[in-house]
Amino acid sequence: MKKTIIYIAIALCACKTQTAVAVKELAPFSDSTAATPASIALSSPKTERRIPVPPKTLVWLDFETGYKKAVAENKIILVDMYTTWCYWCKVMDKETFTDSAVIAEINTHFVPVKMNPEVDATFRFGDTVMNNAELYLWLGYGKRFGFPTSYFWLQPGKSEERYSLAGYHEPAAFMQILNQIKSKKAAK
Repeated sequence: MKKTIIYIAIALCACKTQTAVAVKELAPFSDSTAATPASIALSSPKTERRIPVPPKTLVWLDFETGYKKAVAENKIILVDMYTTWCYWCKVMDKETFTDSAVIAEINTHFVPVKMNPEVDATFRFGDTVMNNAELYLWLGYGKRFGFPTSYFWLQPGKSEERYSLAGYHEPAAFMQILNQIKSKKAAK
């Protein structure tokens, strides 16, 4: 009986360790790569199986990767336009983009993209090539907004209809905005 309890305790510790490793792999946005959580591998001497791990965070993609994913999955692109020096960008990252309801909504209906317009880059999507300054202006229909600004591209690859929302928004207000954007796409 004692051996069984010890084995169960060891197994539970191993599962917690594997889960912690998987959560670390869900790192926040990286300019160079995009991570996507697939599953945790649990193995025994006889079998190996994968158990899906629901994301507890947003996996931010670069614009090109996000565009391809949004087209393939028929989802709305949510571009979080930020800068490294922006105080309210950091508050939105800390408060709004860590809210479990916001995370679930974005992961279900949107493709989250982070973009810093102050970092030189060239973007290729569809038949279009733009540098970061051009893409920044294109997303806002030629207007520059403060930081942070959220851009919503309803149907990438099908339509150029976009919406922008400047400033910080606390989680409940941002949820209302996400629902409004979903309604606009549903009306198409």
